[in-house]
Amino acid sequence: MPIDHDILVQTLLRDRTKLLAYILAILPDEHVAEDILQEVSLAAVRKLDEIDSAEHLLLWLRRAARFEALAQHRKRGNSPHMLDAQVLDALESHWKRYDAERAVDWADTLRHCLSKLTPYARKLIELRFAQGLTGEALASAINRKPQAAYIALSRARRALSDCLRREHSRDATS
Repeated sequence: MPIDHDILVQTLLRDRTKLLAYILAILPDEHVAEDILQEVSLAAVRKLDEIDSAEHLLLWLRRAARFEALAQHRKRGNSPHMLDAQVLDALESHWKRYDAERAVDWADTLRHCLSKLTPYARKLIELRFAQGLTGEALASAINRKPQAAYIALSRARRALSDCLRREHSRDATS
């Protein structure tokens, strides 16, 4: 029996961040990823009668997002390098492990961990991941040599990763 419209909308809202992260892992362009998510969401509404459970919906959404990302990559021709299909297949089991987790919890944990970083480390993370600066552009933005910027960014990423891991394991044991 197909899932109803309300379950579809709830799933799309609840798992939007995870789906967007999945798309970005395939095709790292935020604007294109947003477009793909919208297309996939509309396709899910049109194909609602073919989806029989919330679990099936998440798998269907990821598969549709993957196909759409591949189509966009082929159409654009000049887009960044994509992960190989075998790598995406191997990662599918990894993504499935997080289907039951709420993306909101991860977003809250990320905000919490970002707030724990020093202002300088937060700035580095923001320049690298929110603004997309890399290499010399990042070094120039913080007025450092590229090697020094790389080391500082590595430390900031490690601190953020350690905090996320600690918070996630704390939540898992609660």
